[in-house]
Amino acid sequence: MRKCYRLFFLTSLLLMAGSPLTAQETPIRDTLKASMIEDSRIRRFVGIQVVESAQIRNQVSPMGESDYIKFIQTLPGVSAGADGTSSIYVRGGNLGGNVVTLDGVPVYGTSHLLGFTTALSNDVVETTEFQVGGFSSDVGNLTASHIRLHSSEGDMREWHGSGSASNFMLSAQADGPIVKDHVSAVVAARYSPLGLEFGLIDKMVPEISGLSTLVYDVYGKVHVLLDDRQTLDFTVFRSKDDYRFIQGSTTQDRMGWSNLIGRVAWNRSLGDRLALKAIGYWSSRASLQAQEKSVTVDRTSMGGILIPDQTVRNCFAVGDSLREVSVQTQMNWLASERWTVSGGVQWRMAWFNPGASSSYSGSLLRPEHSASISDNRMNSNTWMAHAQANYQVGDRVQVRGALRYSLHRTSGNYGKNIGKGEFSLLGRWRLAEWMGLEGTVDHLAQFYHTLEGLPVGWSLDMVVPSDKDFAPEVADQVYGGLYGDADGHSWSLGGYWKWMENLLYFADGGSLFNASLGNWRTGVYTGKGRSFGLEATYGYHSKRFDVRIAYTLSKTERLFDRLNGGEWFPAKFDRRHMLHVTGDYILTQRERFKMGVTTLVTLQSGCWETVPIGHYTVPSLTGEAFTVDLYSGMNNFRMPTFFRWDAGWYMERESARAKHRLNLGVYNLTNRHNPFLITYDGEAKQWKQISLLPIMPSISYRVEF
Repeated sequence: MRKCYRLFFLTSLLLMAGSPLTAQETPIRDTLKASMIEDSRIRRFVGIQVVESAQIRNQVSPMGESDYIKFIQTLPGVSAGADGTSSIYVRGGNLGGNVVTLDGVPVYGTSHLLGFTTALSNDVVETTEFQVGGFSSDVGNLTASHIRLHSSEGDMREWHGSGSASNFMLSAQADGPIVKDHVSAVVAARYSPLGLEFGLIDKMVPEISGLSTLVYDVYGKVHVLLDDRQTLDFTVFRSKDDYRFIQGSTTQDRMGWSNLIGRVAWNRSLGDRLALKAIGYWSSRASLQAQEKSVTVDRTSMGGILIPDQTVRNCFAVGDSLREVSVQTQMNWLASERWTVSGGVQWRMAWFNPGASSSYSGSLLRPEHSASISDNRMNSNTWMAHAQANYQVGDRVQVRGALRYSLHRTSGNYGKNIGKGEFSLLGRWRLAEWMGLEGTVDHLAQFYHTLEGLPVGWSLDMVVPSDKDFAPEVADQVYGGLYGDADGHSWSLGGYWKWMENLLYFADGGSLFNASLGNWRTGVYTGKGRSFGLEATYGYHSKRFDVRIAYTLSKTERLFDRLNGGEWFPAKFDRRHMLHVTGDYILTQRERFKMGVTTLVTLQSGCWETVPIGHYTVPSLTGEAFTVDLYSGMNNFRMPTFFRWDAGWYMERESARAKHRLNLGVYNLTNRHNPFLITYDGEAKQWKQISLLPIMPSISYRVEF
């Protein structure tokens, strides 16, 4: 685990050394557009936050360009993991309870560049919907939140392009017609020269040397307008993170993860009220951690002078993979001006190999050979049928009910047929022009379990299916509150209660790089969770000024029979108070020029850590004494309060041929060393605090043409 922290610190040192993408609408008839986008007649949904690209790009981040996860981390009910990374814990749920989909396809490995950004760039994602309650019926296999990403279809009439450079990421994008008014294409790519930049400061980090990286993502989409009522999409996406570095002179480490996605989608409108769609996709995620040690064996130890000195390499590797193929169909029916009905079926088949490990060795006298230590291959089939009905009267009343039933089957020695029904309800009633009531009720199930490791948002966690040992995770959630808006002001105030069953605790999560992963089942415990809280937001929007305040008061606990003496204990990221204040002020705005400033202030209770409250000495049979730590319980110490202030400045200038944008930012302006964890130094006999991110300036430049 400390090796991962060292690499994290290394990246933080390197990081010390965009503008909105104009949306292009495909020229398609309103009848098809209206029938394919269900429940889109009002902007504000119960339990959903729609994130515009401008809101995301203006935020300050360590990378110089923000992303959808950084924005979501400032919303109520969301607790962030390690500072600056991509982990989120929503309304008491675990990290694995969040599902990210790109145009309906799950993306299981979303972190990029050691979690400082996401694998999907802003050039790919046009809009983001963040849903925490009242879930729609078409996407299941979640217990916390759904992050629904929508991509651009590309311009059918003319070509556009853009390029950008930030602290440690280079990107390019282009979209335009292949066949005018019939076929469009979008291509986007990013690459990080992190390994090259490390060479400039290699001597400043004596503990780690020889860092080599391969960090990139590539996206492509072809949108075909077959006729006025029918479209066809082809999408491919690939991302990769690969890091190799040397500790000392004999140990080389490697870790990384990757995604590969292919998608085909067909949409057809049958009249003005009925629409059909079908999607087929392939999604693959893999992760790897490996360590190689070189040991020099001299000739005398080999027992003969004719055998020269040789170097023996011993390597151990742990990996995880998930491959999934799916076919789904859905029907949307605009029954009347007030009723919308939809339903469909989905089939998924997934192949898992969690904690697969192997070793190999080699020398000058013997060629390299490898041996498998553990092979945990298993697969599952999941059938899902779903339906929902939405009743809406303008902006005054909305009621929606969603039903979903899944039949899940895991193969092999742990196979079992599992059937689960789920439902979601939402309602909203505007009592007056400036105020209304809203509420949601959810009963959710998740058939994939994420065995979480380091809380830094990296895509190294193992994913396993539900089987006869590990039942599907289940969550019941209720939310109710008030909302309102008037004269540029908007606000909401509500409370939630959540109960969770069949949660998994991964005892080896703190040291994923461990041979015990060959038998990962022995380190997994099953338990329960509960969470309740109060969420409040306030926003103000004018021509030059935007401000948003989000506050959460919550409590989240866990209960495992084999932990903490069977007593309830705080979840690691149970933060009692979370306050976020964001602002954007336009200093100057003319026809072709705009300049503004942004800021974010966040104040949160510290997360929890398990620390010893004392020590005692135990004599051994040999007469020597050794020290044993004494603990009062799991997560028995709340870390100090977390505070961070970010500030940024941006400028946009538009010419006849191009649009330029420059972003300057300072992350953690006060240079507060927020604690990530604390350790006890036995030799120095004192506690030491580990912090991740100091003050970090950032810069990004973007041009669009």
